[in-house]
Amino acid sequence: MKKSSEPPASPVAPAATTPAAPAAQADWEALRTFAAFIDAGSFSGAARALEVTHATVSRRLQMLEQSMRAPLFTRRADDVELTRLGETVLAAARAMQEQTRQLARTLAGDDLRLEGKLRIACTDALGALFLAPRLPALLRRWPDLDVEFAMGHQNVSLARREADLAIRFARPQDGELIARPLGKLAYYLCGTAEVVAAWRAERRSTPFVGYDDGVPDIPETLWHAAHAAGNPVRLRSSSLVAQCMAARAGVGMALLPRYLLAPELAPAEPQPQLERELWAVFHRDLKAVPRLRVVLEWLEDCCKDL
Repeated sequence: MKKSSEPPASPVAPAATTPAAPAAQADWEALRTFAAFIDAGSFSGAARALEVTHATVSRRLQMLEQSMRAPLFTRRADDVELTRLGETVLAAARAMQEQTRQLARTLAGDDLRLEGKLRIACTDALGALFLAPRLPALLRRWPDLDVEFAMGHQNVSLARREADLAIRFARPQDGELIARPLGKLAYYLCGTAEVVAAWRAERRSTPFVGYDDGVPDIPETLWHAAHAAGNPVRLRSSSLVAQCMAARAGVGMALLPRYLLAPELAPAEPQPQLERELWAVFHRDLKAVPRLRVVLEWLEDCCKDL
């Protein structure tokens, strides 16, 4: 390493040789990028999460290490190993992230108007075929509400404000979340009249409609494994909407919630094969928000039809 040509600092001026506190020189974007990089384990993953370029992630991390005056991590094959300083900086980044989220939740909680956006996380079938047709009753009463559906099977983070309210099939254990019961969802084995007749005549050879491998072991897939494991499957999809439409078209038997039993579909048996609890879940910081309260009341009214 090349030696510096500068004269040594005077011993009577120690302040000149004492480096500035590293944390004071780290900006929020650099810390946020560092946390995203550690979460993703790669530059490209962090870039996707932050919606920036690979080069931007690399540049921010370089600037952060320069401000810290020491390396924060090392790369070992496909793994990232934090240095001791890196662990300290990551903890600081996590704390800042949580403070930012807390501020967002507090600001949302302070907004006491019965207007504005409220984002509901739910499955595609619940959102598209159950809740959306019932929205007029809510919006006629509260026309300034702006309801948004985030539909899919992945759980969103209510702490990170990815949604204001989530409809879930299990009561969460997180003490920061409040859960309100919405009732029980009954599932029926059903199909068109022709398919149901074929199933009653020969249960082992009647085709089925079911979930693909992307859906984890949920009660619906476990029911299929226990009762229809040997039957041919003509369609697999994580979308209950797709399963419903296929069953209505006569593709095969399907296990569907009662609200999806269209006129084209007949239950194979009068009693449900499965029941699942529904919960409305939200962060406790939002419990005083009026628009959340009225949406909860609307959801409870809707679920009386389940």
